Amino acid sequence: MQTLLRKGLKDIGIETSLDEEKEELFYIYLRELKRWNKKFNLTSYKEEDDIVIYHFLDSLLPLPHFPIRKGTLIDIGTGAGFPGVPLKIIEPCFSLYLLESNKKKIFFLKNLQKKLRLDFQILEGRAEDIARLPQFRENLDMAVARAVAPLPVLLEYSLPFLKIGGRLVSYKGPKAQEELASSGKALEILGGKIEKIIHCTLPIVGEKRVIIFILKERETPEKYPRRAGIPAKRPLK
Repeated sequence: MQTLLRKGLKDIGIETSLDEEKEELFYIYLRELKRWNKKFNLTSYKEEDDIVIYHFLDSLLPLPHFPIRKGTLIDIGTGAGFPGVPLKIIEPCFSLYLLESNKKKIFFLKNLQKKLRLDFQILEGRAEDIARLPQFRENLDMAVARAVAPLPVLLEYSLPFLKIGGRLVSYKGPKAQEELASSGKALEILGGKIEKIIHCTLPIVGEKRVIIFILKERETPEKYPRRAGIPAKRPLK
């Protein structure tokens, strides 16, 4: 794992961010993920190399393009902790919130937190509900989301969390252009704009990725997000 992780981080451009302590955290993460995956089906990847590439390295791909390396960061629909936990390991100055509604995954995340001894907060619930809490409403610096929802839906989940000047980092694949084309209305209503689009290559395997950075320009109207389930059923298109 060590050699593969270092090679991948070098390809991404963040090799110097990895020291022995962080390597150990990634090893513990890998071990716990494999152990818990046997009963909770947290990932379809079973081999260590695949987990390193498709979860750890994939999570870290956009980090060189982040506008900040500290502040508040929320991972929307984190699942087994991706991309939030790998980002926290490499950049511990982020105040990280992991948002997840699945109870089994919450159980895993709480165990992971104890094993890693990392300072992050686990938020159990749906984005549509948590984004209405005063401590989170338009109060965070950054949001990240990987394999959560099509972009018009993801915008409604994410932008209400961000302060003006905050950014959403959306991890996308082959359908990125199609999703971008259908996101104009959601961006206009929710107060965001496309800041930049980064085309990346996943190290080792050479697969293409698209990272979309959305800047929060204006306040999100109070009616958004709509109640739980509605954004996915009736996207703002």
